[in-house]
Amino acid sequence: MFNKGNRKYISAINAKGLFNNTYETRIPQTVIGKAILSHFECSEKTPKCLFIGWDGCRGDAMKYLIKSEDAKVSGCNDTNAFSAIAALKASGGLYVSYVGGEETSPQETSTAQGWASALCGKWMKKAYKQGIEWSLDESFPTAMKSLALKGYKSSFNAIWPIHFDNTYVKEIENAQKNNLPQYYFKFETDDQLHNNLIERIKSDDDFIFGIYENPDYNGHGTGFGDDNYRYISGVCNLDRLSYILMNEIKNRPDFEQEDWLVIIASDHGGHSTRHGSQKIEDRTTFLAISKPIESFNL
Repeated sequence: MFNKGNRKYISAINAKGLFNNTYETRIPQTVIGKAILSHFECSEKTPKCLFIGWDGCRGDAMKYLIKSEDAKVSGCNDTNAFSAIAALKASGGLYVSYVGGEETSPQETSTAQGWASALCGKWMKKAYKQGIEWSLDESFPTAMKSLALKGYKSSFNAIWPIHFDNTYVKEIENAQKNNLPQYYFKFETDDQLHNNLIERIKSDDDFIFGIYENPDYNGHGTGFGDDNYRYISGVCNLDRLSYILMNEIKNRPDFEQEDWLVIIASDHGGHSTRHGSQKIEDRTTFLAISKPIESFNL
C-alpha cells in the first residue's frame, strides 16, 4: 500500500505530457544495455552511441525540463529549445524507468550497481557482495567490452574512483592485456569530464559513456528532491551541458553517414541526503533516448 508521499510522487511522474509511459508501465534500466547492442547490430549506417549519465537524478526532476500539460506541475512554462531532454523526447522518447532490481530480487539503488546494470543489460544481484568492493567478472560484460570485442572503439569517462579501482578493474586489465579498443578516463571535476567527452566525440569513438556527478553531489550535500533548488539547478545545468554534446555530434564532418543513438539516464534517485534503499524516490529514474524504445530488438 502506497503512503501519502508515494502517491504524491507517482502523481508528479504521471503528469500528462511529461513521460511517454507511466509509473505503472515503467521499464527496467537494464533495457539500456540491450538497446545499445541492438543499435550496433541493426543500424544501416555507421553506428555510434553517446550515453550520458546523470548520477543521482530522480525521475520527478524531469518536470523541470519538460512542459507538462498540467498547469499545476509546469505552470506557465515553455519548452526550452536548448534542452537535451526535450530534444530526445521529441525524436525518440522520455520514459519512466526503475533501478534496484525486481521486487522479488532487489539490489542496492547505488552508483556501482546502477551503472553496471545499465551497461551490462542485466541486474547485478548475483554479481556483487554487499558494498562497493566488487568487480564485474566475465559473465557480466559491459557494452564497452562487447563492442570492443567486435572492433568498435569505446570509452568510459567518470570521476568516482571506485569505478576504476573496483567495479571495472577486471575489464580494464582485460582490455590492456588483449589490446582491445576499450579506454577508461578518470577525472577530478565535471568540467574536465565535459571537455573530454567533447574530445571523444571529435576523436571518432564509436561508443562513449560519461557520468556527470552534479545531482548526486548536491543531493548528498543538501538533499535529493524537488524542494531543493541546489539539486534542481544541478539537473538543469546538466541538461544544458548535454545539449552542447549533442550539438558536437551534429557538427561532425561525417554526421550524415552516421547513425547516432543518444541516451541520457540515471543510476538511482535519492531521498533526504542518501539512497540505496527500495524507497520509491530511490528506485524511480528516467530514460531519455533518441529513438523509440519499441524500435529496438530487446
